[in-house]
Amino acid sequence: MDFRELARLATQIENGASYPQDLPSGEGLIIGVTGPPGAGKSSLVDALTAELRTRGKTVAIIAVDPSSRATGGAILGDRVRMQRHYADPGVFIRSMATRGATGGLARTSALLSRLFRSAGFDFIVVETVGVGQDEIDIAALADVTIVVLVPGMGDDIQAIKAGVMEIADIFVINKADRPGVEQTQREIESMLAAPPAIYRTIATEGTGIVELLADLEMRRRKHHLPAEPRWEVDHLGIAVRAIDEALPFYTEHLGIPVLTREIVAHEKVNVAMLPAGEARIELLEPLDATSTIAKFLEKRGPGIHHIAMRVPDLPETIRRLESAGVRLLGHPQRGAGGHLYVFVHPASTGGVLWEIIQDDKHL
Repeated sequence: MDFRELARLATQIENGASYPQDLPSGEGLIIGVTGPPGAGKSSLVDALTAELRTRGKTVAIIAVDPSSRATGGAILGDRVRMQRHYADPGVFIRSMATRGATGGLARTSALLSRLFRSAGFDFIVVETVGVGQDEIDIAALADVTIVVLVPGMGDDIQAIKAGVMEIADIFVINKADRPGVEQTQREIESMLAAPPAIYRTIATEGTGIVELLADLEMRRRKHHLPAEPRWEVDHLGIAVRAIDEALPFYTEHLGIPVLTREIVAHEKVNVAMLPAGEARIELLEPLDATSTIAKFLEKRGPGIHHIAMRVPDLPETIRRLESAGVRLLGHPQRGAGGHLYVFVHPASTGGVLWEIIQDDKHL
């Protein structure tokens, strides 16, 4: 999408047109930059943009400004404040007027953020008006919210506690060459239950920008990583010499019923499954001396043979484990109950044999 087309669509959306439904979702990280007036938000955005461009990243900036009473348009115009980026083909800057909206954003800020993400920008930075404690709408829009403060705010920090202080993912103490930096950081830390990420910057000089950007890059990577597979205990495998001799402890003394009994021919085992809350207990009896369970009993005696974990996508889990150098035993095959499984060598698990099972609900 070229900039002219992007600007045209942005204007249409600002003027009330419906958002185009055929656009891709995009993967850019939306960063909200907020805080009281005079904290240096625009200077920080300018410095972040400059550093991102040295790394080859593309940036879209939405600068929300107060509306002019005469024209209804933005009266500050961040194109002027960030003019060194204006001709950069990797930076798109859009100033928006609040047009009476409260909360620090314009009414269509969220839609424009979505539009710029769909256009493929790596980072979308939304700078709010800077109205103080009511400026909290940005938290619902942004993936990461930065609250910018300056040393010496004192009572001002207390005054905005109920608002922007509680929505921050990252605090930036800008103009950190001024007296009172340590006190400002202590005040921030004392107000919040969880220790926040705090960075000190001098945006006009580029000081502290690299450290802040490292944090943002890390959050962007986490933003794009696929969700980790959900691991749940399926069953605990216990090797026994004879199931009929072992069962009375479970059925008579513990009152646990037997769910199923079957023979798994290719594994040369007799299996009994018993419920154990959301998981199960699997009793394993060898059918002959060549069985893996028979060899386990000969070497170690009766006891826990393996732990079975259930995952929603076994092939993807196997791919992830193999790419990490985890040692698997053989290839996936069918086990008791017909489930698909593969074993992980104890050398990769700290000494315990793991069985990984495909969750039947996701087959």
